[in-house]
Amino acid sequence: MIEFERLINHILNQFLVYSQNSPLLFNSGVFLVLFLLFYGGYIFFYKNDLLRIIYVIAFSFFFYYKSSGGFVFLLAFSSLFNYLSGFFIDSFPLKRNRKFVLWISILVNVSLLFYFKYTFFFLKNWNIITSQNIQLESIFLPIGISFFTFQAISYVVDVYKKEIPVCRNLFDFTFYLSFFPQLVAGPIVRAKDFLPQIRKRLEFNSVTLGWGLFWILKGLFKKAVLADYIAQYVDLIYSNIDGYTGFEHLLAMYGYTIQIYCDFSGYSDMAIGLAMLMGYELCLNFDRPYLATSITDFWRRWHISLSTWLRDYIYIPLGGNRHGILRMYLALMATMLIGGFWHGADWKFVFWGGMHGIGLVIHKIYLTLIANFRKNNLNDIDKDSSDIHLKNKEIGFLKKTAFSISDNLINFIKNSLGWLVTFHFVAFLWVFFRAESFEKAWFSIKKILIATEFDYALPFWETRPLFVVMLFVGLFLHFSSKISYNNLGNYFASLPFWAKAVCYLIVIQIILQVQSEGVQPFIYFQF
Repeated sequence: MIEFERLINHILNQFLVYSQNSPLLFNSGVFLVLFLLFYGGYIFFYKNDLLRIIYVIAFSFFFYYKSSGGFVFLLAFSSLFNYLSGFFIDSFPLKRNRKFVLWISILVNVSLLFYFKYTFFFLKNWNIITSQNIQLESIFLPIGISFFTFQAISYVVDVYKKEIPVCRNLFDFTFYLSFFPQLVAGPIVRAKDFLPQIRKRLEFNSVTLGWGLFWILKGLFKKAVLADYIAQYVDLIYSNIDGYTGFEHLLAMYGYTIQIYCDFSGYSDMAIGLAMLMGYELCLNFDRPYLATSITDFWRRWHISLSTWLRDYIYIPLGGNRHGILRMYLALMATMLIGGFWHGADWKFVFWGGMHGIGLVIHKIYLTLIANFRKNNLNDIDKDSSDIHLKNKEIGFLKKTAFSISDNLINFIKNSLGWLVTFHFVAFLWVFFRAESFEKAWFSIKKILIATEFDYALPFWETRPLFVVMLFVGLFLHFSSKISYNNLGNYFASLPFWAKAVCYLIVIQIILQVQSEGVQPFIYFQF
C-alpha cells in the first residue's frame, strides 16, 4: 500500500508539479501524455467558443507553469497589462495621449525583458568598467519571455498605427499571447494573423489532422534524433577544444550548423503541427535557409518570424531605405545588433549580430555596384547604336542580348559561389553562438583555418560513422524540395491511423536508440 502511494505521488509530481531541472518539453513523454489528455477534452469543447478559449488558456498557463514555475504570473501580468494598453491606446482621441500610452507599454515590456535577461550582463560590465564587485542573487530567466514580449510589443504598436482593431475581449487576447504551441520558442505570431482565427468556425478532417501529425513527426525527428545526436559530438569538441584536431573542429562547426537548424526548425514544425491539430495556422518559420545564395536571402529564410519582426518594428521605424543610403546602412547595423543582443546577454551575440549586419551592408553595396555597372553598359550600347544608325529592332536586340551571352553558365557560377560564401559565412559565425567565449571561438576557427588535415577523413568515418550519417541525413532533409515534402506529407496524411501510429513508434524507437541521458532542451529556450 505504501509503495502504491509512493508511485501515485511520483506520477503526480511528474505530471503536475514544476521542476526547474526538468521543464516540460515538446519532445518529452510527459508532454505527449498531457497533450493527449488535453486533446481529448479539446475535442469535447471545441464547438463552444467560450469554453474552448477558456480551456486552451487554462492548459497554456499550466504548460507555462510546468516550464517556468511561478513565472506563470508574469505571463498573466503581461496578458492583462498589454490588453489594457491596447484598450487605452484605442480609447484616447488625442494622438499625444495615445503615443504616451504606447511608450509606457513598450517601456514596461522592454524593462521586464531587460531585468530578467540582461541585469547580470550590465552588472558584469559595470563591475569591469568601475573595478567594483557588486553582486546579485541569481535571476532565473523565464522561458519564452523574449517571444511573448515581442508579440505584446507588436500588438500595441499595430493598434497604435491602426493596422489592426483593438482586441476588446480579455480572453481572446490572453489566448493569443499564451497559446502554448508557440509560447516558449516561437514562431513569433502577429496579432493581425492570429486574433481573427480565435473565434472562427473550426473544421477538422482527416487531411488536416494527418498533416498536423506529419509536422509533429517531422519536427520530432529533426529535434530528438538528428539535433540531439549531433549535439553529443559537438558538445564533446567544445568542452575540450585543446584536445581535438582542426578536422574535428571543422566537423563540429558543420555539425552545429545542422544541429541548430534541426533543433529550432524542429520545434517550429512541432508548434505548427500542434496548432494544426487544434484548427489554427501558424506562420512558416524556416524556408531551407542554407540554400541561400546571399546573406540577405538567408535572413528571408531563417527564423522568418523574427527577421520580419525586426524589419517591421526596428528597421523601418529607424528609417529603412527611405532616407538615403547611409541612413539605410546605419538602420541595418542597428537592427542586426539588436537582433544579436536579443539572442543572448553576451558580447559574442552582439558580435554575431554585428557581423551579420556588416554582411547585409556589403551585399547591398554589391547589388548597387552591379546595378550601376549594368546601367552604364546599357547606356554605352545606346550611344554606340546611335552612332552607327542601327535600326530600332537591332537596338532592342543588342539591349536584350548584351548580358545574355552565357547567362546560364554565369548565373550558375554566381549562385554557386554565392551559396558557398554565404553558407560558410553563416557556419563560421555559428561558432560564436556555440563556443563558451570569444577566446574559445577564435581558437576553434584558427584550428579550422590553419590546422585542418583531410587525411583524418577516413579514420573519422571509421570511428564515427553514425555522426556522419546523421549529418548527411540532416543536409538531405534540409535541401529536399518543397514538392518532395508536400508529396510525402500528402502520402502520410492519406495513411490509415494504424500506419501513422507505426511511423511514430519507429521514430520513438530511433530516439531511444540514439539519445543521450535525459530529454534535451531546445537551444532557443535560452533566448
